[in-house]
Amino acid sequence: MEERNESGYSEGRKHTMTANELRIGNWVNVTDKDYQVTQILERGVNCGHIGAMYDLVKPIPLTEEWLIKFGFDTDRVCWFLEGVELGDFADGFWFLPNGSLTTRSIKIKYVHSLQNLYFCLTQKELQYEAHR
Repeated sequence: MEERNESGYSEGRKHTMTANELRIGNWVNVTDKDYQVTQILERGVNCGHIGAMYDLVKPIPLTEEWLIKFGFDTDRVCWFLEGVELGDFADGFWFLPNGSLTTRSIKIKYVHSLQNLYFCLTQKELQYEAHR
């Protein structure tokens, strides 16, 4: 298991983001701050007034805090929102098609992956509220 600092980010994280992983509105980390993507370019992204090459753009690990800010409810085993169900297991969060762990279940490691999956399934954007 990789070690994480107090913010939850792994110090040696090597995942480099690419344009085909991202959509406008996705949350990403640039130089240890979280931003929402406003423009996707050939060599990087714009996040409002911040621009960054892809080698500086990192995925944000999915946590309970992010699920709460997106409006998910929990029964302490699973997280639910608009028919999308995630299992909370020792090795992370898993998308549970039909409410159970199956061979079609997908591990969701990052915030942008959850945003993309949610949009694909519901045709709605996850709404982030910092004060939930």
